[in-house]
Amino acid sequence: MSKRIDYAELDWGAPNQTDGAPRSFLFDDVYFSGDGAAESRHVFLAGNDLPARFSGARHFTIGELGFGTGLNFLTAWSAWSTTKKPAGARLHFLSVEKSPFRIDDLEKAHAAWPDLAANASRLREAMPPAFSGTHQMDFGDGVSLTLLYGDALPLLQNAEASIDAWFLDGFSPAKNPEMWRPELMTQLAQLSSPGATFATFTVAGAVRRALEGAGFEPEKQTGYGRKREMLAGCLADAPTQHSTRAPWFDTRPAVPLDRSTRITIIGAGIAGASLAHALRGAGYSPAIYEADGPASGASGNAAGLIMPRLDVGDTPAGRFHAAAYMHSIRLLSEMPKGVFNACGVERLATSEKEQARQARLLENDAMPAGWMTKTDNGVLYSQGGVVNPARLVATLIADTPIVNARVITIEKTQTGWRLKTTKGIRETDLLIIANAHDAKWFVQMRGLPLSGSAGQIDWFPEAQTPETAFAFGPYAAPAPGGGLVIGATYAPVSIGTIPRFSPEATESNVAAVAKMLPGLAASLDPNASQARVAIRCTTPDRLPIAGPVPDWGFYAGAYDGLRTGRKSEYPRASVLPGLFALTGLGSRGLVTAPLCAALIAAEVSGGPAPVEADVAEALHPARFYIRDLKRNR
Repeated sequence: MSKRIDYAELDWGAPNQTDGAPRSFLFDDVYFSGDGAAESRHVFLAGNDLPARFSGARHFTIGELGFGTGLNFLTAWSAWSTTKKPAGARLHFLSVEKSPFRIDDLEKAHAAWPDLAANASRLREAMPPAFSGTHQMDFGDGVSLTLLYGDALPLLQNAEASIDAWFLDGFSPAKNPEMWRPELMTQLAQLSSPGATFATFTVAGAVRRALEGAGFEPEKQTGYGRKREMLAGCLADAPTQHSTRAPWFDTRPAVPLDRSTRITIIGAGIAGASLAHALRGAGYSPAIYEADGPASGASGNAAGLIMPRLDVGDTPAGRFHAAAYMHSIRLLSEMPKGVFNACGVERLATSEKEQARQARLLENDAMPAGWMTKTDNGVLYSQGGVVNPARLVATLIADTPIVNARVITIEKTQTGWRLKTTKGIRETDLLIIANAHDAKWFVQMRGLPLSGSAGQIDWFPEAQTPETAFAFGPYAAPAPGGGLVIGATYAPVSIGTIPRFSPEATESNVAAVAKMLPGLAASLDPNASQARVAIRCTTPDRLPIAGPVPDWGFYAGAYDGLRTGRKSEYPRASVLPGLFALTGLGSRGLVTAPLCAALIAAEVSGGPAPVEADVAEALHPARFYIRDLKRNR
């Protein structure tokens, strides 16, 4: 099943359209009329009592049906930016769109609002490709945008957010009744925070009844321009927050953490660096504990490959990997020169089985248009490339304080966590363990099935530098420092092992390249290699671990009935308060860590999740324990 979605087909010269507004061919309705921006401010901002509510908000989340031109987002962003509010306040904007605009169409539409031009340009640069699912962008000044591409109801049923104000801006109910049906209004209520409001341009009776049935109290207000009336209102009662997660995975904190919360990250590899970056973007000021310096483990290799691991079929794991790749490409596009070489990665078809798999991926449109193309020998990921891991880690860490000390033990206190380190005792409110396989040194993490795999890469500084990277199980890629990097070996290791490189591993890497790229391998002298070996941290299902650490004692008692398949109203999960983990990244951490870090930052801050609920379940630290219970192990 294709994950690609269609762009909006527009008529820019429809009869009686004198204001230059585009009309949808599919719904035969305009995206805006007249001034557009003035109507947006009247209906959606004033209708939700914004920006007055912005002035006292430390964080505020707007939900929208129908992103269209992005006009409502731009007017909300403008109002937020010019409103005096608490320091470090954050605005989240979540919007659903089935048929996004092409970038050139957005530019044409945005020309109608010159006062919004600066932010409109930033929006166009950040827009994701037309690919179904969740796409999250951080604009760096306290404003984030989460776009849900596809059909509204299933997307919102699988979304995680707490909405303070709704902008209901789908096409006319007469033209697009699906966007106004009662089930969708009920879902809006379930995603709403206490006191949530809504506003919409329509006063259609069916819409009013659907809102009332969902628990909203709509009232008619003065409309804009020729529209005499509009609807606005709020939830009649406090909403019943509803999570689609299974109870043992339902662990999103009920209350966002204050921005003054002391946050400590253990580990300064790609996991810790990504967390530092995501948490700073959410308004926090984390600190990192790292004994050996940034990127001292696998994140310190001479080069790292940026390419997706794609699954055939629509699975949470497959959607995670596709989303993680697109998220990383967006992040890397913002990096300074020298961090990322977008040279493309060609995945060679090494067998008939791999050829068949690639054919199915292409047939199912497993990537956005132009992101995965057929070649004579495999497929090319043209947005992929090679990253300088150490530079990436340093850029993500930025000015985050690093304490050069090893954390020996961690202990729960009444208010947070106490860290015993080689430089004394530290107290913190929130602790995130992101030190790869060394996480198992902590007793609280020993319920997680983490294992280690040593991998050696070989750098040949004087070798021919290919224009494109190649992957075929192992890989061969242009090194950021010049020459060629090849790798990597796999050798299981136990916790505490000190990895060492070997000539035999170099010969193995050269032989692997010679099998697929004999011309490239012919010039490699094993004696000229600069080898490096590091330990990857892996999990049984090859997915990362990202989320709160479970209270294993609670799980053992509360969910024991799963052993026998007992049907029951199981309680909501209990976790160790203030303890999170990001580990088990395997060999794809450079691609997967940024999205995992964004997920944790969203859970901590209360912002919209950057992935669907079932994807968050697939990454949850408790998943292995629950699987074993269900298998009666």
